[in-house]
Amino acid sequence: MWYLSRTPHSAPNVRPNDLPKFTLLNSIFPVSDSGIFEEISIVEVPNDMNGDVEQNLYSCNSWEWFAYQRSPMQFHSVAVPRISSYRIQVIAVFPDHFLCAKLAPGPQPHASLCCYSIMGNVLLDMPNMQVEDHNLIATAGALMDGWPYLAGGHKGDPSSMHKPRAFATGIAHNNKFNVIGGGAILKNSAEIHDPSSNSWQFLTSFVPEEADGFAVSSLKTRLLMLTWSDQLGIKLWLWIEMANPYLIGGWRLISCFPNQQIERGRRREHGARMVRVGQGLLIIAGDRHGPCQVDGMSAWPVLPPPMFMPRDGCEVVLKGYIYAFSFQSGIRINWRKISVYSI
Repeated sequence: MWYLSRTPHSAPNVRPNDLPKFTLLNSIFPVSDSGIFEEISIVEVPNDMNGDVEQNLYSCNSWEWFAYQRSPMQFHSVAVPRISSYRIQVIAVFPDHFLCAKLAPGPQPHASLCCYSIMGNVLLDMPNMQVEDHNLIATAGALMDGWPYLAGGHKGDPSSMHKPRAFATGIAHNNKFNVIGGGAILKNSAEIHDPSSNSWQFLTSFVPEEADGFAVSSLKTRLLMLTWSDQLGIKLWLWIEMANPYLIGGWRLISCFPNQQIERGRRREHGARMVRVGQGLLIIAGDRHGPCQVDGMSAWPVLPPPMFMPRDGCEVVLKGYIYAFSFQSGIRINWRKISVYSI
């Protein structure tokens, strides 16, 4: 499991020829004047160690801690009760409650929505969607104006979309809900929902044809897509809107991914997701390491304050890097590395 954390500090009294050892600080983040959080990293806790780690959370072992962005410049922390048979993921934070997902582990993982009442200190199950074989894990989701939008993830009649979709990508952009991909036949298509007219628009070719896989996210007013291909590499695209509202826009290539020779194999094996952190986007593996995402707006699991210290014999080591990018001026891209540590 991945946790968002401050960058660990080197332990004191380390000999020059020794491997560096790191000490984890509290996971509440400082304010960033620019919205680009420099002193952040990822800490990976292997799944087979979760039991040991949970016993080292001091007085916080009955709570799950998360960090969410109160503003583009600052994180705040929230906590929900820990449940032994489920993982809890905070999706959205509202004044008097948190919208959460209950993630059931196992060979056939399943998820359902629940709500954590702050005043009542209780988790309440949300009503199930009235569709056949619905599974939250397979839905496309986004948040708009405080409302969660969910689509797909079930069999049978799509009821509103033109095509039934599962494991599609959901994104909110310009007050519309975009559902992209969702099946081998539909991988290049998309459907766009306009809440003002309660209608869906079907786009046969939305994802660039060269893409073997893709990830999509929004950053302020920009809609962005990362594509990867064995032949043509990893590319970053920007969606260009047309002045005429009746015309469909198109993608503009704005950057190529760093370190293509190594990263191309990683994208082929693990895929990718783009997750917003401040004014930038982190490129993380598309597996279960990261948080359950609803349009990149979910709160990140964090190590509980005031400090997390692994059990004796468990070292914090630098494992590798992931990439992140932000915009400098206009559409100029600034790439940087985010350290990944392992316990």
